[in-house]
Amino acid sequence: MNTGSYLISLVFSVLLIVLGIVIIMNPAGTMAAFTLIISILMIISGITNIFLYMGLRDFKGAVYYLIEGGISIILGIMLMSSQSVLENFLPLAVGFWIALKSITAVVTAVEWKKRNYDAWKSLMAGGIIGILIALLIAAVPKIVSVYISLVLGIGMIITGIVIIIFIINLRRMINQ
Repeated sequence: MNTGSYLISLVFSVLLIVLGIVIIMNPAGTMAAFTLIISILMIISGITNIFLYMGLRDFKGAVYYLIEGGISIILGIMLMSSQSVLENFLPLAVGFWIALKSITAVVTAVEWKKRNYDAWKSLMAGGIIGILIALLIAAVPKIVSVYISLVLGIGMIITGIVIIIFIINLRRMINQ
């Protein structure tokens, strides 16, 4: 994994955490700005995952990062495309995105467990928490839209932390 991919992923993760905190602290003005920011972050995440895939092509399961990257870019563009999509689709799109990233974390954790790499537990826990949040969003999107700042802010923070855990441990694993 080259330094550029590592730094891009780390910066993206920190942005997710900061965005999660901002969303929780400013619920009133969050929705419109949030939608635009999430769309942009989804596109950036997709591009980042495609670069990550290129750096990890030799690892089993790296294709999941390519798939996740493509889907993230498509979701980001869809959210930017029309106001009706934004109003009706945002909670479900963000829930799906969190689920996608969390499932990728779980798949990676399983692969790390097979390699006897202890960091799999943290990655698995974060992935499972992300999946539970995504299921909550899917089960009650109307209620979630009322509490979207809190729920999605927490989801962004957890996703950012999971990515940081992954990147730091991946770098350690590669350097061993």
